[in-house]
Amino acid sequence: MEYFPYPLRKNNKQINKVKMSNKRNAEEMGADVEDTTEIKKQCIGKENLFFLFFTAALCGGLCQGCDLCHPEVCDPKEANAIRTKAGIIYKQVGHGFDQTFASLTCLFIRMRGDFKRYWTPTARKPDHNGRTNVVISDDDGKPMESQALKFACLAWGKLTPAAFAATAGMPLRDFGRAIPVDHGDENKANNNVSNGMLMTLPEHQDKTKRSAETIATAAMSQSAPCTMTVFDLEGKPLLDSERNPIVKNEPHRRKIMIEYKLKSSQIKDSIKREDTTMNSLVKIEYKGRDCLAQFSWYDLPDLVDDDGRKEDWKPITAADHKMLDVPMSKTKEYFVSDMSRFKSVTRSTRNAKITAYRGQDRPQVGLMGKAPYFSRIVALVFHPEQLKAKIAELKIAKQKDKDGNDYTFATLQVDHIKDKLNHNANNLQFMMGQKNSEKSNGRPCRIWEIGKDDAKTEYLSAAAAAKDIGYKSAKSVRTIIDNDTHKKWRGEYIVE
Repeated sequence: MEYFPYPLRKNNKQINKVKMSNKRNAEEMGADVEDTTEIKKQCIGKENLFFLFFTAALCGGLCQGCDLCHPEVCDPKEANAIRTKAGIIYKQVGHGFDQTFASLTCLFIRMRGDFKRYWTPTARKPDHNGRTNVVISDDDGKPMESQALKFACLAWGKLTPAAFAATAGMPLRDFGRAIPVDHGDENKANNNVSNGMLMTLPEHQDKTKRSAETIATAAMSQSAPCTMTVFDLEGKPLLDSERNPIVKNEPHRRKIMIEYKLKSSQIKDSIKREDTTMNSLVKIEYKGRDCLAQFSWYDLPDLVDDDGRKEDWKPITAADHKMLDVPMSKTKEYFVSDMSRFKSVTRSTRNAKITAYRGQDRPQVGLMGKAPYFSRIVALVFHPEQLKAKIAELKIAKQKDKDGNDYTFATLQVDHIKDKLNHNANNLQFMMGQKNSEKSNGRPCRIWEIGKDDAKTEYLSAAAAAKDIGYKSAKSVRTIIDNDTHKKWRGEYIVE
């Protein structure tokens, strides 16, 4: 099988002039990034791009090229696939993105109009919904952000027959919600083309439709807790066999609604009035007897750590809101715990929603249209004295931020002392960005090639790993570990 290289020529020497979106992309594509002063953002590539034309759109499966595809020698502008020196095949996306090519692992090449230079758009970290997006310009130069897997599935023909028919001749920009991409294993972080399929919206809804049992379980789990106190019809507390008032703490008030045939509004209004007058009592049938019930707010049990220490909750105060540059809500109150949990409480009903963030990578919290990082909220609420001391310390030392100003909460970073997925208050500290980078560069880590999970190599630092695998900057290794989008390497920090 022959491939057609199309390099530029300068003084009768073949070179590739490659424009990269950043230094990391240049390194990933094998470009020499030592001398970029004269060309600035353009990098001279060591490898050639081989432009191919596949006469068959697919050969019965996802491949890196085979005899059935019959690649032919062609002019770059007529190519529908590209092969890099590393042997990776990129296929043309089309649908208004003819200058964009995608690999089976959601790597991208975006050619310029003259097909002599290119960019390598990089997929971003997952958003709050777990989706990995990428921004790519169409053939008219207008940028579009969409799921990386959507671009790649389109390039490799991963569409259902109905989706294929519905999108024939349609620009990708017009797909919208009508043609979603489905993750076969339901893991939105798995963005290999083998895991994706473009479907029509009805097809996707049928596939992802939850069973009645699943819906009921989810509704129960999302239902707020409450306490029910039972009274007789005269408003006197009903007693059990041991002469104690009958009080039931229920983690999910939906269970109470079903058992006693009540509406959500009846429980909500009873909690809102917070008294034992007839106005706040609700009629129920308790063990075959007509009774009244008073509902009140029930706090779910706090967490307890391995040392027996109880979870501590603190409110996000008006001063904290100002520091976060987030306006106060008139209808809700917000709390954070020192054990990686966040609580939103409706002022009128005391309904609360608790979200646990431990184990999540850099989670963000939606507050009044803004999305600050959860770890920054926890550090601000639980370490205000540390923040003041750090700012004062840096001011005395005449340390300035990158803009030449004194450090503030906005310009200080929050460091995870050990595990970056642990957002407990005792694992967070304020730190200068430079010091945080130095610490990250010095953290022990494991690096391995994709597909070789049994051959992980441990390093004392990211800098040592970078030197061993052929990179000049520890930042490249940190990017490999943090993003999981590198075409060759994967990594993780070693947590003691």
